[in-house]
Amino acid sequence: MDILDIHQSLKYLQHNGVGLNIEERIQLDLGLQQLLTHQYPKLFEELLYWGKIIGINADYHIAVGIDYSNHYEFPHKKFYYALSTNFQFKPFPALNDQHKDEYNKIKTLILGVPDKVHKIVEPVKQEGEEQQEENQQQVKEVDPLASSESEDEAAKIVPVNLKEIDRVHYLVRAIENDCHIIPQGSFKLTNAHEVNRNEAFRGLNLEEAFRMNSYQHFRNVQQKDKKEGLEKDDAIFIKNFLDDITADKPTGQWSVQKDSSGRVAILRNLQWPGFFAYHKANSKIYGSVYIGEGLKNADLPFML
Repeated sequence: MDILDIHQSLKYLQHNGVGLNIEERIQLDLGLQQLLTHQYPKLFEELLYWGKIIGINADYHIAVGIDYSNHYEFPHKKFYYALSTNFQFKPFPALNDQHKDEYNKIKTLILGVPDKVHKIVEPVKQEGEEQQEENQQQVKEVDPLASSESEDEAAKIVPVNLKEIDRVHYLVRAIENDCHIIPQGSFKLTNAHEVNRNEAFRGLNLEEAFRMNSYQHFRNVQQKDKKEGLEKDDAIFIKNFLDDITADKPTGQWSVQKDSSGRVAILRNLQWPGFFAYHKANSKIYGSVYIGEGLKNADLPFML
């Protein structure tokens, strides 16, 4: 969602109950402009408002910076967050993949406390390690020619606690991967195999705008046939080179409806309640936003 016109963009989703109050919009404008001033164009070429993950004590507002140049076949995305208590955006810490099997097991609501620990990790001491630690505390002669750190020590992975900010970062990337969609033809593949906005895009016509197969994922290509298509010589001439949302599983997780004017298509993801995308037919106007609790509907396959 364009950070320069959040209010105008949200009006397309208002009848779905999606919105931000006046104070949030004002604070967001200030926080995003500050982020834009300090980081652009060093880390990204474009800054979008991604959405909000609702917390009990505070909400997480998310922005995404996109860098298109010099990135083969897909741009680089960098995510930033700000709490609703201060609206000061900062980059997420590196994704904590030590707990990748734990994230989906956590079903509690987000608190809005980044340092809250979900899981404490204690280093596992091997047999005889306690004695080794005691010996290391004693003064010993050091070989000046020896490396200060052995290869084994350097290769060790330091256990890291699982915090709420790690969980929020994981949720943002999971929702982004599953939900961020764009109208077909709104992006192009250049001769250098870089993905960039298509300046020739004039919007989908009224019939196309309400067809599900007119929309694609804005992510690294994952579908096998699309990957093979990128390797062909005529890839730069194909407008549907990105993953199709019609191939998403479970089938039926996307729904499309019209707004009151009948000219704006609104797509809703049922697997991640709170994600909405929109496109105004015959125009360059499109975007998406997530405003929800960060909880995935794991029962969706049984509901369809």
